[in-house]
Amino acid sequence: MTAFFAAWITHQGTKNTCQAARSQRGVLAKAAYLMLFHREHHLFPKVPVCRLPELAARLDTQVPGYAASRLPVLTWLNGD
Repeated sequence: MTAFFAAWITHQGTKNTCQAARSQRGVLAKAAYLMLFHREHHLFPKVPVCRLPELAARLDTQVPGYAASRLPVLTWLNGD
C-alpha cells in the first residue's frame, strides 16, 4: 500500500502547474521507501529508486531554479 499511496499523493495538487508530480525530501521520503522522489522519477524514469535522492540533490544544485520550483507533498516535513 505504501507504493500506491506514495504514487497517488505525489500527483495531487499539480493540475494547474507545469509539473507532472511533486517531490518530498527528508523523513517522509525515507519512510515511503524513497517513492516520494516522484518528480525526479518522471524526469528520469530509468534511474533506480535507490539513486533518486542522489539525482535530486544533483538537480537541486546544478539546475537553476529546480529546488525553488519543487512542490513538496507536506511542507512541514520537507527535510531540506
